[in-house]
Amino acid sequence: MASPPSDTALPARFFTPLLDLLPACEHRRHCPDLADADWLRLGVQRCLQPQVSGRGFLQTLATLGAGCRPENSHFFESLKSARRLALCAEINARLCAHARTVLPDALAAFPCLAGFDVHAGDGHYHAHATHDPADHKGDKQAVGHLYSRNLRSGCLTHLTVNDQQARKKEHDMRALKRLELAALRQGAPKGRKVLHVWDRAGIDFRQWHQWKQGSGIYMLSRCKANMALLPCGDLPFDRSDEINAGVLRDELVGTATSGLMLRRITFHDVVADRHFEFLTNLLESRVPPGVLAHLYRMRWEIEKSFDEVKNKLGEKKAWATSATAKSMQAQFICLSVNLLQLLEHELDAQGIRTEDHAALRQTHPLGSCPALAQHPLAASLCRPCDPLRQVMNGQSWTPLR
Repeated sequence: MASPPSDTALPARFFTPLLDLLPACEHRRHCPDLADADWLRLGVQRCLQPQVSGRGFLQTLATLGAGCRPENSHFFESLKSARRLALCAEINARLCAHARTVLPDALAAFPCLAGFDVHAGDGHYHAHATHDPADHKGDKQAVGHLYSRNLRSGCLTHLTVNDQQARKKEHDMRALKRLELAALRQGAPKGRKVLHVWDRAGIDFRQWHQWKQGSGIYMLSRCKANMALLPCGDLPFDRSDEINAGVLRDELVGTATSGLMLRRITFHDVVADRHFEFLTNLLESRVPPGVLAHLYRMRWEIEKSFDEVKNKLGEKKAWATSATAKSMQAQFICLSVNLLQLLEHELDAQGIRTEDHAALRQTHPLGSCPALAQHPLAASLCRPCDPLRQVMNGQSWTPLR
């Protein structure tokens, strides 16, 4: 086993992928009062810290004598910065691209998907910010976001925040239609297909057709109970192939109103003893029905990501009132999750891992990074000299000028 890193090395290595990508970012600017590098680290630390409020987070930094502790007003004004939001989105996109070259490909066993980028998407809500305005009934609405998780690398991406003006309780498909095609393709090069796995809230057959015809974007979802679909013929598949175990039927169906052709897969889950019906506009039979059923099963992993965001990172409430600030929070959540995943992979490559993930998730504040529990320098997160506490509290770095 490789020698463990020093107390100062571990926090530095945690932020290294982020800071290495910063110089190439188009939205980077020189700011003498709060450098972009310091802002990015502050935002990630804000996610890792247990404090519920932003003021509590800044007070903790002041108590610890952290190297960079901006004024309260400066911190909250920076959350409103459209330029800094664009920087966060850009650097997370670059971080995800870097992760694809480093992290193992969870879909490598399926050569039929070699030409696809595959993402699992879903909506997620945070409680309203303290100073959010109340509606005409005196109620404050929760803040909805759409996230996407790359099923190859596991990286998390923020797609959009719900419409904060016209419709705060926005339907997933309405929000998806607002997005530019580049956001849905998520950096996929021209000629490469993109498959999004979404729940029933992502169904709009006409929109599916437009995305497929114009941009090579495909959708996979589950059937709704009241759907009127016309059977048009069965698709042959290899029942002897283990990947198709549980598949009862693979067929083409037509929509009664729009006249579009879709593919319906009937699948029996032996463990749950339940039948599922999946729908997709990916009609290529070279992608076996069992693979598509497996992708939808993988989609449920994004729910675990949301559970970790709420219960491990403690991100249950919006940081501030503006839509920009709420999107900024979501970008920092994605950066934190992706950085933890990269650090876990690095330590795992050194043989630093734990077998008892379940016990770790009950005791470790960063349960989404289980390999850290067995690290010699992270045996007890209660010790003030612990390096992960230094990552969280900002003790191991000084502001950049």
